[in-house]
Amino acid sequence: MTAADHPGRPPTLRADQFRQLSEITRLINEGGDFRDVLVRLTEGVCRHSHWAISSVMVMDTDRQLSISTVRFDQFLTASGRRSTMQWDLSSSPVREVVSRGRPLVISDAASQDKYAAFRDDARARGYHTVVLVPLKFPDEEGRAIVLSVLANEVVEVDEVELSFLQCLADLADVAVRRMQALREERAEAERLRAITTNLTSALTTTLDPDHATDLYGSLSRLFPTGWFAIDLTTGQMLCDPADAAPLLRALAHRLPESVVRTAMKADTDLGDQNVRLMVGDETHAALMRPLFIDGSRVGALFLLGAAQLAPNEQIAADAGQLALSTLILRNYMMFRTREQASRRLILRLCQGDLRDLGSLRDEARLLGFELDQPMFLVGLRSPGGAVAGEDAHSFVLRTAQRTLGKAISCRDEGEICLLIRDGEDMRSAKQRELFIQRIRPILPDAIALLSDRIDQLDQVAPAREACAWNLQVAEKMGARGWVDRRNVGSLPSLMAGLSSRVADRFLTDTIAWLTEDGTDKGEAMLQTLEAYLATGRRPQETADLLGIHVSTLRYRIGRLTERAGVDLNDPEECFQLELALRLHRFRTSYR
Repeated sequence: MTAADHPGRPPTLRADQFRQLSEITRLINEGGDFRDVLVRLTEGVCRHSHWAISSVMVMDTDRQLSISTVRFDQFLTASGRRSTMQWDLSSSPVREVVSRGRPLVISDAASQDKYAAFRDDARARGYHTVVLVPLKFPDEEGRAIVLSVLANEVVEVDEVELSFLQCLADLADVAVRRMQALREERAEAERLRAITTNLTSALTTTLDPDHATDLYGSLSRLFPTGWFAIDLTTGQMLCDPADAAPLLRALAHRLPESVVRTAMKADTDLGDQNVRLMVGDETHAALMRPLFIDGSRVGALFLLGAAQLAPNEQIAADAGQLALSTLILRNYMMFRTREQASRRLILRLCQGDLRDLGSLRDEARLLGFELDQPMFLVGLRSPGGAVAGEDAHSFVLRTAQRTLGKAISCRDEGEICLLIRDGEDMRSAKQRELFIQRIRPILPDAIALLSDRIDQLDQVAPAREACAWNLQVAEKMGARGWVDRRNVGSLPSLMAGLSSRVADRFLTDTIAWLTEDGTDKGEAMLQTLEAYLATGRRPQETADLLGIHVSTLRYRIGRLTERAGVDLNDPEECFQLELALRLHRFRTSYR
C-alpha cells in the first residue's frame, strides 16, 4: 500500500473500493466448500482492495497456538515462504480480538513489542500495518477464527476502511451459513434416502420369517441409538442379534416384568411416551410407541436414548412401527386362526360332546396336540371377572408352551382355559410357579387352578366344571396364584356360598378375639383351641399333640374360657368354634 492509498485519497477512489464488493461477493459465493470460501475471501481482499496480504487465523486453545490456515500473498518472497504459519497464542493478538469481538488495528507490527511473535514475523516478511477482524463463524473443528489483512507500509486505518473490512467479514459469514444450510439439506436428503432404502428393505422382509434378521438389521440402521420391541402376542423381545449393547443382552437374557408392564401401557391415544426402564440396577430412558393391529394392542417399540424425534426421525419411527406391526401381524393372524380352532375343540370337550372322536383328534393334531395322551386342565381367572384381551390370552398361551409343555387354550366366560400335556415340566411345582411369575405382568392377580390328571376324554367335562366352580370359590376366599383341590373342597365351597359380610360377622362373633391378636402368644392359643377340639376335648391327648405338660394345657384352656366367655363343655358352642376355626384357616391358606 502506497501513500496514495492513504485514507485522505479522493472520494472517487473510496467509492471504487466499495464497488469492488460485488466482485468479491461473486468470488466468495463460488466457493465449493468451507476452505474454498476462506481461500476466495483472502484472495478477493487482496485483488480488489489496497491490502497486500490477507490470511485467516485460527485460535487453537487446546495447543495454545494461533495458526494461519489460509494465506494469500501475491508477492510472496523466498523468506516469506520459509516463515512460520503458527505462533504461541500468548504472543499473538488473536486471543484479544476473539475475546473483544471487535477489530484490532496494529499501526506497525514490526516496531511494537506487545505481540512478539507478530513483530518477528513482520520483520521477516516486511509488512507493517495489520488489521484483524473476528469472523462470526468457527472453523470446521469449532475453533474461533480471525481475518487479518496486512500492508507493506505504515498506513492510517479510519472508520471507512474498518467498515469495508467488516462488510467483507459479513459477506463471508453469509456465504458460510448458506453453505452450511446446503450441507444440512444434503445430509437431510441423504438421511431420508437411507430411511426410504431401509424402509423398503424392511417391508420386503416383514412377511418372510426366514429374513427376520434382515428386518432387524434395517431397523438398526433406522435407529442408530438402539431399539427393541416387545411382541405381546408371543411374550418375546424383538431386537437385532448383531447389536451387542449391554442393555439388549440383559433384556435378551431375562425380560423383566416391569418392561412387559410398561409395554402394556402403550396406547395410540397417548402416542409417543417417554418412559424409564428398570433393568437390573440401572435405569434407561426410551421413547415408547404402541404397536396395534385392527384395534388390538400387540406390542410396543422402544427407541433408546430418544426423548423427542426430529421430523426425519418421525418418518423412521413410523417406518419401524409399520414394519414391526406387519411382522407381528403374521404371528397375530396365526394365533387368531389357531384360537378359533382351539376354542371349538376345547368347548366340545368341556361340554362332553364326544360324538365324533375322529374329527376331534384330527383337529387337535392340526394344532400340534394329541388327545390320546394324559393331560391336565388349567383354569386362569382374574379377580372381579376381568376379561383377558387377545394380547393377554396370546401371552399366556405362549408362556405356558415355553414353561409347561405342549398346550392349547381358549377364553371361556372371563376365564382362560388351557389343556396341557402331562410331562415333567407340568408336574414340576417350580415350573408352575415360573409360569405364574412370567404371566404376572399381564395378569398380576391371576388365580390358577390345576385339575387332577386327565387320562380319558370323558374326564375333561367334569374337570372343567369343577375348575370353574373352584375358581369362583378361590376368588371369594381371596386366593392368588396356584390353587388345587387340597385347599378347595366341599367345606370351603359351602363357605364360599356365604357373602363376605355374613362370614366376617360369624368370625367376629366367634374367634376374632384370637385372630386379631397377631402375636405369637395369640397364635399359640389358636393352635391350642384347634388341637383341643380336634382331639374331642381330651386333655392328655391334646397336651401330647402340642408337646406341652397337661397342667399348661389346663391353664391355657382356663384362660380361653375366661377371656372369651365360652363353655367348652357345650357341644353347640364347640361346633361353632370348630367351624369358625376351619373357615379362618381356609381363608388364610389362600393369602
